[in-house]
Amino acid sequence: MSMRAHTVILGAGATIAAIPKGDKNGMKSSVMTGLISNLHLEDILKGIELNTKSDNLEDIYSELYSRPECKDSVYELEKRLYHYFKNLELPDSPTVYDFLILSLTKKDVIATFNWDPLLLQAYVRCHMLTKNLPHILCLHGNVAISYCKEHQEFGVTDATCPVCGKLLSPIKLLYPVAKKNYRNDDYIKACWDAVEYILENSYMLTIFGYSAPDSDKEAIKLLKKAWGSLENRQLEEVSIIDIISEKDMLKKWNQFIYSHHYRYTNNFFDSYLGMFPRRSCETVFATYQLNIPADTKRGFQDGMTWHDIHCILSELLTEEINTPVDKNLPLHYTRRNI
Repeated sequence: MSMRAHTVILGAGATIAAIPKGDKNGMKSSVMTGLISNLHLEDILKGIELNTKSDNLEDIYSELYSRPECKDSVYELEKRLYHYFKNLELPDSPTVYDFLILSLTKKDVIATFNWDPLLLQAYVRCHMLTKNLPHILCLHGNVAISYCKEHQEFGVTDATCPVCGKLLSPIKLLYPVAKKNYRNDDYIKACWDAVEYILENSYMLTIFGYSAPDSDKEAIKLLKKAWGSLENRQLEEVSIIDIISEKDMLKKWNQFIYSHHYRYTNNFFDSYLGMFPRRSCETVFATYQLNIPADTKRGFQDGMTWHDIHCILSELLTEEINTPVDKNLPLHYTRRNI
């Protein structure tokens, strides 16, 4: 039986973890709370008396969107947000996004709620190390993705459609209104169809820096429907990477966690993905179902250089090349203990 997928869900906290000191040019990202001031967009709200006292973009945008007289402000806010995120650029040194992408393989999926291009930029440079990389799904759209509606082909910005040769058009971003429609846009609909399918068939689920805000209630319902009943998830494992307390984490995600089958950490490198890159599902299954102890010290470490990453990947990639497609990969992080 082939090992099932590892699905990773990303929120704004993951991008902040990827560029904690800012991007290549010093620009910073932000969670939804305080985003207007953090990105210096306060002038857009000048002269508007908001009913909400919240500084959360989701609350502010939802109110503006519901008030016809604020139509111009909504347009300006969308334009400025798109422009800001589009200009973010990864630093040259490895980031958490590089480690994340390289910790997974083509059977796996990263589904991101983020608009910024950093994950896609990391994918492009990781692709130079190996083509055996996870699929990326942008659940709220992305400033780095373009699309040919006629032929349903997509690619990075400025790419052309492989069928008709026309320049791909930027996809829409799904902004934080109270009720989102995940079926209106062809690209976003395709992403949701794919993530629901892969999540239903996943062995592991990692949630990284995603706060599950009120405006994403429909999204959480769709994810939960795909994950299914906890009674049918008694062998699966959930990993949460976040900076909130474990108590708050359990309250937020208990509907996805069976009993004690979870790992909680506040940084990527202590997660299953960081400790067991490219073999997380295999290692966790061997540890908890076959009682084979794992070596937790051979994975990625914070501060690693590209040379260090090459050294870590060398044996892993050789194993992948030499393993028949109908066979599971070797227990890389446990075999020295067997």
